[in-house]
Amino acid sequence: MKIHVFGKPGCARCESTKAKLGHFLKKWQVEERVKLDFVRLDTADGLACGAFNNVYDTMPVTIVFGDDDRALARWEGDVPPSAEVARALGIKE
Repeated sequence: MKIHVFGKPGCARCESTKAKLGHFLKKWQVEERVKLDFVRLDTADGLACGAFNNVYDTMPVTIVFGDDDRALARWEGDVPPSAEVARALGIKE
């Protein structure tokens, strides 16, 4: 599984989302099986990845992908609630 946080460096909500998700992955002890990626929308590769996932201007956009690379959950513009992230990852808090 993996989580992509789409945003730009210096974006307070983007950085907060990345930090919060990193904290919870450690707390839930799943950082070995769930990869957290910050996809920079200020790069060509990041823009291409964003376009492929229908990410255009709302930041941050957080997407949880399953092992088959299908999107399991998506949040736009806000830091996702930890309970919802846990549910998407199949974690019981």
